[in-house]
Order: sequence, then C-alpha cells, then structure tokens
Amino acid sequence: MPPGRPVKRRSPAFSSRKGMAVRTLTWRSSCAVATLFALLLLLPGCKPADKGPGGTPAAGTGGERTGGVVLLRYTPGSESTTQREEGFLDALRDEYPDVVILSDDQYLGTTQQDSIENARQILIKEGDRITGMFAVCEPNAHGALLALEREGKAGKVKFVGFDPNDRMVKALREGQMQGIVLQDPVGMGGLAVKAMVAHLEGGKLPIEAERLFEDGKLKKRVATGEFVATPENMNDDEMRRLLSPPQHTGADYAPENAKYRIAVIPKGTTHEFWNSVRYGANAAAKELTAAGVPVEIIYKGPILESDRQGQISLMRQFINDGVDGICLAPLDSGAMAKPVEEAQTAGIPTVVFDSGLDAPPETYVSFVATDNVNGGALAAKCLAEALGVERTEQTKATK
Repeated sequence: MPPGRPVKRRSPAFSSRKGMAVRTLTWRSSCAVATLFALLLLLPGCKPADKGPGGTPAAGTGGERTGGVVLLRYTPGSESTTQREEGFLDALRDEYPDVVILSDDQYLGTTQQDSIENARQILIKEGDRITGMFAVCEPNAHGALLALEREGKAGKVKFVGFDPNDRMVKALREGQMQGIVLQDPVGMGGLAVKAMVAHLEGGKLPIEAERLFEDGKLKKRVATGEFVATPENMNDDEMRRLLSPPQHTGADYAPENAKYRIAVIPKGTTHEFWNSVRYGANAAAKELTAAGVPVEIIYKGPILESDRQGQISLMRQFINDGVDGICLAPLDSGAMAKPVEEAQTAGIPTVVFDSGLDAPPETYVSFVATDNVNGGALAAKCLAEALGVERTEQTKATK
C-alpha cells in the first residue's frame, strides 16, 4: 500500500458476510460442476465404455464410439446370406457379448468391384476403430480383402470370410485372414440333381445316396454341411478339398437318348462357387447315366446375382422348353416364388438349392443347402477367438 494512505479497516460483520458468501459460492460451484459432469455422461460419446477381457469394450456399450467388429452384408432378398448375417449377430450377442458390434448395417453389393469401393469407404470412415470384419460371401470377402490391402490394414484387422477363392486362400496362409467358412458346392450341385432324379424316378435311385433319404423317403431338407478353414487346419485333406473345389470346364453333360433333361439355374455365373456347383451337377449326371438313368444337364443363369428379372425369364424359358425338372438357386426368395409355382402348374418339379424360397413347401420337391445360420455362428466364433475373446461362462454352462 502506498505510504501515507490510511488503512481502511473492515468491520467484523463485513468480513463474516464475505466469508459466508465465498463458502456459499464455492459449494454452489461444486454442485454445478458435479451436475454438469453427470449430464455429460449421458451424452453420446461421453460415457466410458464398459470393458471386457483385456480392456475390450463390451458388446452394445460403445460400438459407435470405440473399437469393434463390422458385419459386411451382401444384398437384401438373398435368404442364404441373410441367414448368415443373422447367425453371426445372434452368436456374438448370445455367446460373445464382450465383442463390440461396431456396425451391422453395411451392404457391400453383389460384385467384387462394388465390394472394394464400399469396403474402402467403411474403412476410411471408421478408421482404427475397426478391429474385426466378417464378409458373408466370396465376392464381398474378396473385395473387402483388397480394400484392406489398399488401406494398409490387411493382417491388422482380424478378418473372416465366407466361401473361398485362390486369393483368399493365399491370404489365409499369410495371416491376412483368420478364417474362411466353407460350403460344399460340388456336393450341393450333385445332390440337387440326384434329388430331382429320385423324385422323377418315384423316390428311388440306382446309386447310393443316403443323405437324400430318411425312412425310405426323399428328405424335404437336405443338409450339405458347413466348415471353417483356419491357418492351423487349412492343410488337412478335407479342408484342402473344400478350399479348392474343382471347377467345371467345357460343355455340359448331354448323353444320347437322355431320359431326363434337367435345367440347373444358379444365382449367377460370375463367381467360382457356381462353377463348382456346375461341376457337381455334371458329375451327378454322369454317375446316374452310368447306372442306367441317362441325364442331360442344361446349365444357365444370369451373369449378375442382382438380375432378378433375368432369373425369372430363365425359369419361364425352361418351362416353355418343357424340361423334365429344374434345380434353382433363388437369388431373391420372394421374387422367385411365383415362377416356381408356374413350373408346378405346368407339371415341372423344382428342387431348390443354396438359398431358400418364400413359398409353401409343397411347391417344390426338396431344399438342398448349407445351414447358413450355423455358418454365420461359426464365423462369429472364429472371429471372436481371433480377437482373443472367449465364450461367456454362462453360455458354456447352458450348452
């Protein structure tokens, strides 16, 4: 204080009131801060995620904010891939709740090129938050793999696909993929043709086909099996067969004086899976012909698996041609129901394979397919294990 200026004394009453005011202000400020913090915890992105094993955020508690897995869907209307998607999500939620589902509504499309571009956009948007991915079919899985490579994340993001090709098998061997869920396309094509001929022959076959029958009757649902190849088991004989199934080459089998002309209509003709189905269908026709029932295969499908009208047109073309039977892989379970009913009205039976049909069971002979729900669940198990997450103890106890 400058010299010579008198000191102003404050009254005791004033000092007491100021102290009280300061204490009151401090208490009110603390309450305001606590209230503000509590409100912030309720805002998206502000609540700390619950932690699972090893600090992994628990499922459903922060997928939009923290690291987790992405489900890469195929396209609406395809029953087989929809079932894989549902099986994957249900298994994660029920058996591996410590795995965060970061996103489950991303569709990659029906072609490899669409899959590359759409997967890249997802990777760019989500960045390092993606710790794992599952793609539900071969074009999606191949496209997502190429997108991972281009974004420098191959081998860093845990990745499981469905259905193989040579590039994916190489990626599995090199650790860029942790698993590939496998079907048996050769067996599927062969069993579809054999089921049709069994029906045309009055429920009998001149060859061994136990998988088609139960109690002496043709099964309405024929399972073809589902498997998982990993870097650890990929060199086993069965895995090697399923990872590199044979591909059809040349013309379709057409013996002279065929007793039955069977049309086989895949979802598309671009992907390797369908060429293996074609191989199986032709192999079955040769086997049946050698056993005394000559069968001709007429294999034709749309180029793209998005061409619903093209597949409908093929069904009607074969109905007009008067084939003896049709083996159909519906690319849209709803859109293909009416053509199958039209075939039945014309006296031409249909065996449905690969993907189901949204129609009464009496409209088709048999359904030959993978258990796709289980296939999706197997993918969830493989991906969770790759992320170091175990099944919950509660789930283990109920199994």
